[in-house]
Amino acid sequence: LKRIEATESAPKTSRLEELRTRQPVAAAQTDGTYKDLKARVQERLVSELDQKLDVSKPDEVRRAIEDLYNSILAQEIIILSRVERNRLFEQIVSDIIGLGPIEPFLADASITEIMVNGAQSVYVERKGHIEKTNVRFEDDEHVLLIIDRIVAPLGRRVDEAVPYVDARLADGSRVNAIIPPLALNGPVLTIRKFAKIPITAENLV
Repeated sequence: LKRIEATESAPKTSRLEELRTRQPVAAAQTDGTYKDLKARVQERLVSELDQKLDVSKPDEVRRAIEDLYNSILAQEIIILSRVERNRLFEQIVSDIIGLGPIEPFLADASITEIMVNGAQSVYVERKGHIEKTNVRFEDDEHVLLIIDRIVAPLGRRVDEAVPYVDARLADGSRVNAIIPPLALNGPVLTIRKFAKIPITAENLV
């Protein structure tokens, strides 16, 4: 009886106090938990982001994403190191307004071609040599999402009925995509980058 009375007489913790004493979410250490964290934060970002943002102004969109990203991490009390925080942010931005994990390759002037042979195999051509990279897509659906992002603005589509498509990026880079059932080992995407400096007669001599 005394135990029951002691329990009943104990002061109730307010919601504010619960939030104050809530344990922070530690940074994800494994690929699985990191993937889950990225998916959760990105899902909130996409759902809460202003749909009226002008995607033709990437700097404005990026600032809006960054503000909302910082707000979400603060609300969910997610503790990340500066490196992890920046890494997660860049990956989410690339997924939302770019071409996912291959976005940095597009900005690298030394790379002339990007080859995605399924979600787990990404190659680049650099100075005439083909190199396998450490970059990975999350899964085949992630690759398909990026392919669709490329071809949809051009009024094209790629699916089981039309598993092959040729297109171009805004800068003129050539894109070729093949998906199952035509591709046997997952979606295949090739981007042949358009030369920033045109070849002249002097270059050929």
